[in-house]
Amino acid sequence: MKKLFLFIYLVGIAGYVGYSQMSLTLSDSTGALPPNTTIHKHGTPQADEILAYIFVKNTSAVAVPVMVKKVVLDTVPGSYNMFCWGLCFSPAVYVSPNPITVNPGRTDSTDFSGHFVPNNTTGSSSMRYVFFSRANPLDSVCVNVSYGAYPLGVATLAENSRMSSAFPNPANNSTTISYSLPVSSSGSIIIRNLLGVVVKEVELQAGSGKVSVSTSDLPEGVYFYSLNMDGKTDNTKKLIIRH
Repeated sequence: MKKLFLFIYLVGIAGYVGYSQMSLTLSDSTGALPPNTTIHKHGTPQADEILAYIFVKNTSAVAVPVMVKKVVLDTVPGSYNMFCWGLCFSPAVYVSPNPITVNPGRTDSTDFSGHFVPNNTTGSSSMRYVFFSRANPLDSVCVNVSYGAYPLGVATLAENSRMSSAFPNPANNSTTISYSLPVSSSGSIIIRNLLGVVVKEVELQAGSGKVSVSTSDLPEGVYFYSLNMDGKTDNTKKLIIRH
């Protein structure tokens, strides 16, 4: 009888471990994100919004219905935030109403975005985004995003730089991006595909200017472009290419 109870106990433990095994991992345009890591996004108080794009991969052998929960860790009074998971929700929504199914071995790189609106306020606000299986909430992974909104010339070099949205976007043969760098800094615009691989890098001159980026040699699809300054990548935005 003791052997039978021991056998049932071991089978139960094995089943629980197998069921609670983590099946979700996160990444962004720079590559894989360790669990509970913090990434930084910067803008100015006058920015329409500061964006964070997160990719969700299902590493298991079965489809996972993925939900998203927003946790406000710290926020500047007067600012507001929201997130999109397939659909975009109001600031009052903290958990996505419906899951998005991520198939085995696939990465969802288009459905999630975090949105922070400074609303002319200055400071740093932090959000935690938790991605979890609706079938098993213990199967979860999270990332923290620190949104910084500071005037030009204040705080770090990253807050002294700017990069506009690409135009046109979607792009066919080329797109134009405006930028501003401190006169003592060097920089470039880096374009990555959905796998995080750098497909193009355009060197920038110090100061302010515009750069035309050729996209005719890139396949149609979704890309992400970032401002790289003095070896630090920041201010990532989405670029769509259609020929």
